[in-house]
Amino acid sequence: MMKGPIKIVIVDDHQLMIDGMMELLQQNGNYQIMATANSADRALEILRNTDVDVVITDVSMPGMKVHDFVNVLKKQLPETKVIAVSQHQEKHIVKDILKAGADSYILKQSTQNELIEAIEKTSRGDTFVSPIITKMLVEGVKYPSIEELLSDREKEIISLIVSENTAKQIAEKLFISEKTVETHKRNIFRKTNTTTLVGLTKFAIEHQLT
Repeated sequence: MMKGPIKIVIVDDHQLMIDGMMELLQQNGNYQIMATANSADRALEILRNTDVDVVITDVSMPGMKVHDFVNVLKKQLPETKVIAVSQHQEKHIVKDILKAGADSYILKQSTQNELIEAIEKTSRGDTFVSPIITKMLVEGVKYPSIEELLSDREKEIISLIVSENTAKQIAEKLFISEKTVETHKRNIFRKTNTTTLVGLTKFAIEHQLT
């Protein structure tokens, strides 16, 4: 159980963002702003000599990339928790930053309550991700992107199928056997949830595969 106020360092290259966050958090006796920094390099200098529970850092800053910053921070101070703050909702960006070692990820447009919840949960060792991103990640599992759903070879074969090439012609163009083409076709129809050339053509058009 953490005793006393949660000790926080805020890292952002925009002073306006730092000021706004400080104003909000200083109204709450549960938080103590230990320092602020306008760059990752400066933040590391501060963190080496400051007792901190949670670091709140912007994802997009000049100089050291946030992945490297978080990685170095976690190696030097593994007990320090990190909340990444970003305007980016793209799934691959979120995953990369969490994989680098960030404990939580919130959006800049998050509400004040979400920020408070993120700090509280992260300081306890839990992970908090903005609800919008959580929904996006769940939908990504239920409905994979085309890049995740189909291999490059399968996309290549789809393009040839909808161009009305026969299995023999596809095999000749790709230097593979007709049997391999037929296997790919079965997998493609299953993955795209289609059963006819018309359905597959519609899928290819919708996902710009032709």
